[in-house]
Amino acid sequence: MSIANRVGFSTDGYFKFATRVLAFLLVSISVFPILYTLLMTFRPANEFYSNSVQLFPHQPTFENWIFAFSELSDALVNSFIIASGTTALSLLIIVPGAYVFGRKQFPGKTSFFYIIIVALMFPYILLIVPIADFWYTIGLYDTIPGMWISYQLFVAPFAIWILRDYFAKLPKNIEESAQMYGCTQFSAFVRVILPIAAPAIVAIAFLSFLTAWNDFLMSSMLTTGTGPRPAVVELFITVAGGDTSDWGLITTETLIIGIPPTVLYLWARNYLSESFEMT
Repeated sequence: MSIANRVGFSTDGYFKFATRVLAFLLVSISVFPILYTLLMTFRPANEFYSNSVQLFPHQPTFENWIFAFSELSDALVNSFIIASGTTALSLLIIVPGAYVFGRKQFPGKTSFFYIIIVALMFPYILLIVPIADFWYTIGLYDTIPGMWISYQLFVAPFAIWILRDYFAKLPKNIEESAQMYGCTQFSAFVRVILPIAAPAIVAIAFLSFLTAWNDFLMSSMLTTGTGPRPAVVELFITVAGGDTSDWGLITTETLIIGIPPTVLYLWARNYLSESFEMT
């Protein structure tokens, strides 16, 4: 083996070693806080204020989990209904809208598209007060349908932007080819375009669910304690609602709220990767 090859092999070896070290550090930075939080959920209250640093609880207990589930049960149901409804309504609006903007021609197409995109330029808080006032006037304030509709103002522009590009990159004559085999324009959309665009649609559904599930600002302004208050707002009340912090309850509620999006991501990760590669 020549010296150059030895140097090249050595360089590759150092590069692989550095890559693995960097990957290990990144994984450690991401995983360690979650692992530490998970271990905190099994600590009894008296171990949170001890002077010694400890990673594992001395007397593990499930009291935090039992109490957190009893406190969050109704709010978790509200969050699931709000996030699922937001996702379903988003897909009904976004998929046909993005298809039209991506593959059809009509007067004012570009202008209409950028008018929709302008909504992304404004911070959420600018629109929340007018929305809350209008929702109160028409009876949607503190209701689940009110939450479904209000989230479309933030989810739809971003999702249409992504999905429009996905539809636009599909082969130009794919609908015409389907119509040659007997499909109508609508059936070509349902039977050909939608299956091809499934990864992007799943990605949009995931982002819609995640937005509605994790949002605090909108849900805290548009719901009350007598209405469909979601779990994130209940977590904030737990954090800020007393003179002393119940760290066991706070960490447990945080993990419980994070579990559904994590499970959903694990199910959809292949679709997400495929959709991001094509956009």
